[in-house]
Amino acid sequence: MTDDFRIEVPFETKPPRLKDLVNNHVMGDDWVRDTPFGPVTDSLRIADKFQMEHKHVLRAIKKCIDELSVEPKFGLNKNIIENVCLGGAKGKERQNLKYDITEFGLALLLLYINTPKARLISAEILYRFFILKNYLSDMSENQIGAIEGHYRKKMG
Repeated sequence: MTDDFRIEVPFETKPPRLKDLVNNHVMGDDWVRDTPFGPVTDSLRIADKFQMEHKHVLRAIKKCIDELSVEPKFGLNKNIIENVCLGGAKGKERQNLKYDITEFGLALLLLYINTPKARLISAEILYRFFILKNYLSDMSENQIGAIEGHYRKKMG
């Protein structure tokens, strides 16, 4: 386990994307696979990354789901996805609960993980959001449309 959270590129010189922050600075190589909803990690890797017991991550996920599932716009069923993994001694493996989590799901889950590292990452996401908001407010509609078109092509 390493504590490798870092912010290497000064944000003011390169407008970020949440995906870049989460991929490069928060999770590193801990994304399990790409899905239609973007890269996915899981609750076991998050527990390892935040140096927590998995049961505490599961408790945070349950609280997140309980409180935020009343808002369909968050799409928790697409961003925090119940799954299972095999665990235990060889020959005595059993299925254990885990969750697959997208980058947006992780951003929501950070609200419920009460560690200094999680708070630092949440603060960094908010900081970058507000810088990006200011960056976009200085752009013309044509410039914003060009950016939207660029990302639509990349996603399509």
